[in-house]
Amino acid sequence: MSSFQFNAKSQKVNQLCQETIDILEIRTEDEVKKLVDDFQNFWQEYQQQKQLSIAFIGQYNAGKSTLIKALTGDESVRISAEICTDQVTEYAWQDVLLLDTPGIYAGNTEHDDITLERISKCDLLVFVVPNELFNPQGAAFFQTVANQMQRVGQMVLVVNKMSRESGSPQDLLSTITQVIEPYYPQQFYTCFIDADSYLKSQDPKYIKYQQSLQTKSNFNDFLDSLQKLIQKNELSAKLVTPLHRAVDTLEKSVNFLSTGDKTTRDLLEILRRKKNIIQASQTRARNAYRSELAKLKYEVIMLSEKIASMIDGHHTKEEIEVEVEKVTKEITTFSEKIIGKIQAHLQEELINLQNKLEELQNSLLGKTIAREITIDLVDGKRINDPNIPDKFGKSILEKQGGKILEELGKLSSKVSRDLVYNIGKFLGFKFKPWGAVNGAKFIKGLGPFIAGAGVLFDAAMTAKEEYDDQENQRQLRNARNHVREEFRKVAEEMVEKYELNIEEAISFYDEELNDIENNQQELRNFDQSKHEILTQIENKRQDIKQEIKQLIK
Repeated sequence: MSSFQFNAKSQKVNQLCQETIDILEIRTEDEVKKLVDDFQNFWQEYQQQKQLSIAFIGQYNAGKSTLIKALTGDESVRISAEICTDQVTEYAWQDVLLLDTPGIYAGNTEHDDITLERISKCDLLVFVVPNELFNPQGAAFFQTVANQMQRVGQMVLVVNKMSRESGSPQDLLSTITQVIEPYYPQQFYTCFIDADSYLKSQDPKYIKYQQSLQTKSNFNDFLDSLQKLIQKNELSAKLVTPLHRAVDTLEKSVNFLSTGDKTTRDLLEILRRKKNIIQASQTRARNAYRSELAKLKYEVIMLSEKIASMIDGHHTKEEIEVEVEKVTKEITTFSEKIIGKIQAHLQEELINLQNKLEELQNSLLGKTIAREITIDLVDGKRINDPNIPDKFGKSILEKQGGKILEELGKLSSKVSRDLVYNIGKFLGFKFKPWGAVNGAKFIKGLGPFIAGAGVLFDAAMTAKEEYDDQENQRQLRNARNHVREEFRKVAEEMVEKYELNIEEAISFYDEELNDIENNQQELRNFDQSKHEILTQIENKRQDIKQEIKQLIK
């Protein structure tokens, strides 16, 4: 991004932030007024802050403070086996401001709130875990930061304390990938280090072992990762951070303005979590089947070389046709194998989706909502009894809440009982063996090129006798290229057809996401008197999210 582009984008960011304030500051609700004040204070402070800020976050006792001390050489950094960071501490490093934050999920919710608040104000992040990797709470926190807070591409993942690890970094990658999916370790500049070894290498007491300690620390790998993160984001991060904060402010305002009822806010939250679960599952499913189809396409294209290599003026038409028959069977066999893998991947993902939805339904939030919308008894009758006066009637909110929880349960059971079976049955029906449907047609299509090669076999001798085989070789080249092209077309057609069939089979993802959007909209429009302001907020939220996408490309 050039300085000219940065200035133009900066003006756009300023405009969007001011428009966020303008939309909300006319509201009289205390919650919204506080959100506007917080955003204005942040915006004023952030405009004055010239340095890029990087927050070191993660599980307690992962070595965040040790890492900062190793990086800065600042002796004032406190390092202890106890939970010693209970507030955000700033340290200068080169032209960057480093922030040491309290460890998350250390049994102190106040610490967690401090860290979350600071993350929303920081440009870049360094997420630190020990060699034992993520505990369940740390994994959930990482996913929140990456997905909900949209920090992919703005964060380094550091695995520290590797001197305690008997395995290699490669051994840890599979566990890491399970936590960070649907993303990949490279997208987080993942590195494996031992900050304590690096600190020792700087201590005169260990001068004899300085070189081995530095090698053991692998600290240069962290420096490289951090430098790449800074170089990639040094301009865009200063623009994206206030936009993230603006989106967060608008979303919180929407929930408050939609209703003052806690139950509605809880319902909106459970819908948001459900949406995240389904979107992540959809991404994993697509990544899995697209990876297998890419292998299929590659294998089919490579098989073309078997036939092309025989079109050399020395193999007969009959010989080539025999090889084509063999290759056709190979394509069929490989396509069946790939179909089986895709079915297994999808079925595994659907079972995983079922488990995630059941966890959400049985979570504290899910149980809280169920409790909130439980209809009490009035005079021995259920209050939704039509004979009871309206003031005791079942409210729209209770109906909507019951519907959302019911749909959550239905989707979970539907995935469990029907969908896994139906996916396998559907794919089995749609994915007929390739050879049975297209094999004969494909062989027939190659006929003219194979026939040409046979003629050229005879003509080759004549051409050699006449010392003029240039034209003959040109025709052979053309025939080989035609064969390669036919195989490429087959590969592309197979992948396209299979992808269409798979997308049809997993169309329920989009259907569920649309239902969630509709439910969210119903809840947010519950109070029609606030429809206009909600529309303005939603439009502005979408404008800002679109600007963020453009900036982080």
